[in-house]
Amino acid sequence: MLLELKLNSSSNFEQQILIRLLESWKLFVNQLPVHFDAASSIPFLEDFGTSKFSDFKAYAEILFKSTDFRKSTEFEEGMNSPGILWDRLTILNCKLLFTAADSIHHKPELHRNLGNVLSEIKCVSNALNKSLPAKHILLAKEATTRQHNLTPLENSLWLLQQSNIAMWINQDLLYTVSAQDVQPQRLRDYISFFSVANRIRNTAIENIELFYIHQFQRK
Repeated sequence: MLLELKLNSSSNFEQQILIRLLESWKLFVNQLPVHFDAASSIPFLEDFGTSKFSDFKAYAEILFKSTDFRKSTEFEEGMNSPGILWDRLTILNCKLLFTAADSIHHKPELHRNLGNVLSEIKCVSNALNKSLPAKHILLAKEATTRQHNLTPLENSLWLLQQSNIAMWINQDLLYTVSAQDVQPQRLRDYISFFSVANRIRNTAIENIELFYIHQFQRK
């Protein structure tokens, strides 16, 4: 008797991967002290990312093998391409992890008017489910590491989520203190950190765009 493999839709694949990213990184966020020091948290984040990636990768690979990606001969000419939308979703994951009412990092005086994050995630997810491959990779002007071979989607998404969390936990320097009150070395360290984290983020977005272009156009 032949067993028929039931294929998932690409929209279901995207939804399950997004949930898995959120669940995986929730473990890290919940281990951060309530009054964490951003600079000392980065090595912890990097160690966590390295140690937990294999589980996420194994899950994504199994799911990907049973997924039938949608096809399209059309292209997205604006800002709703898959890579840009995944960037928004991983940022919204950060917002949910750090500002939701049940988060240990929730601060009522700062987070009460941030809106319904789950509703935002649903809207962007719907856009991703209907997205077209990028006609132009919009971050090409940035300093990114252009790959000759396709990078697995799970690798890019993991690094994208990790880099956006890294930038999120360092945003205190931008939003909660005055620049005049920060030591010059702290500012230099932040600029150096942001340069590295943002380059990782941009490279991940570009690789996601390339992955989707390949999936949409494959025979």
